[in-house]
Amino acid sequence: MSIVINKQLKILRNDTQDNILEKNIINEPIAKPQKPKEDPNNKQHESQKKSIETNSKFYSKPIIFKEAIKNIDDLTELLKRENPQFLEKFELQDYIKNGSAGSVIRANYKIKSSKNSSNKIVALKFLNNAKGKRKSQDHSEIMIHGSLKHKNFPAIYGYYKIGENSCIAMEMAHYGDLDNFKRKIIKRSPLSETLICFILGGLVEAVYYIHTHNKIIHMDIKQQNVLVDDYLNIKLTDFSVSVCYKNMKKIDLPHVGTCYYMAPEVLRKETINASEASKIDIYSIGVLLYLLAFGDYPYELANVDNKNYDQILDNVEKKELIFPKDNDCSKVFLNLIKNCLNKDLKSRYNIFQMMKDPFYQGYKIILDEKEKLYNAGKLIIDLMVDNMANFNQYIKEKEKNMNFY
Repeated sequence: MSIVINKQLKILRNDTQDNILEKNIINEPIAKPQKPKEDPNNKQHESQKKSIETNSKFYSKPIIFKEAIKNIDDLTELLKRENPQFLEKFELQDYIKNGSAGSVIRANYKIKSSKNSSNKIVALKFLNNAKGKRKSQDHSEIMIHGSLKHKNFPAIYGYYKIGENSCIAMEMAHYGDLDNFKRKIIKRSPLSETLICFILGGLVEAVYYIHTHNKIIHMDIKQQNVLVDDYLNIKLTDFSVSVCYKNMKKIDLPHVGTCYYMAPEVLRKETINASEASKIDIYSIGVLLYLLAFGDYPYELANVDNKNYDQILDNVEKKELIFPKDNDCSKVFLNLIKNCLNKDLKSRYNIFQMMKDPFYQGYKIILDEKEKLYNAGKLIIDLMVDNMANFNQYIKEKEKNMNFY
């Protein structure tokens, strides 16, 4: 597996200039097709107009955007009608995933310049049902994601209108989301603490950025919204339900996100102090850590319907946080999970406490090792499947000097 991935990385390293070129070109606005001007001296007879309209409706069946994005042929046909210039730039290939808010499709971006032409694989996120609340969410996602300039978020290359709906062109994550990465690349469960710490490190950097620079709660951190790119960088995506709390002292928490990952105060739709906003995302990270380590959800949620809010809240409130008896996780790691999944908002970690946690600080060791391996032309992924020796040693030293509860 290392040989194949190394070849891919060699090709991708040579693509840096193309990325820069692409960002300059792809943001060019697409001009709307101009309607031909009617000649006032050559008007069609009203009966002829009606005949043409009738035939047009008969031969061209209406395609609903929400349905079209489930089928590439239908979507292509709709794009030809609504925005023909779009298909001059993008060649649709295949689906990455479908969701209730829309679909993500792999596409070939045809980059044209005065000197040459090239191609680049991108991810196109088609946002469906752009009406009312959904339209507001689409606009919010575009505004929030487009404002983020950080390595732990996919780059946005352009935003396009498809009739009343929207499409975001963004950086393609070669290994897909975390669920795909686990099943198809790692092919092993549970993950090693080294790999979990590496994933955690990227997530915490992303969460720190949005909370300190943008005052944004992501609200839906889960493995399907965590991407792994070509260089194994972790990237947080999907801001469709995110909340901006800039200039707020209090936050009325909306009932949004994915139920299993929701903090108890979100399930209860409480009002919290803005100073505790990051704790909402920290709780979701705690659920994700538990899932990566044990292949299950905390508080015995596995057998609860994921849309049964009342039962999920009941489990979280009444069940104890327990770990599988046969687990071989370090006490340092288990202590971190406890602090992330603390039911009491006041006692739960915030983003600053998370960054001081000894398990998280092991991320620096992994990054140093990653840099050394890349410089030597080697790949870190094989070593992350098993625990790194220097990371293991660091954890053991921390366990000797920590008081656990």
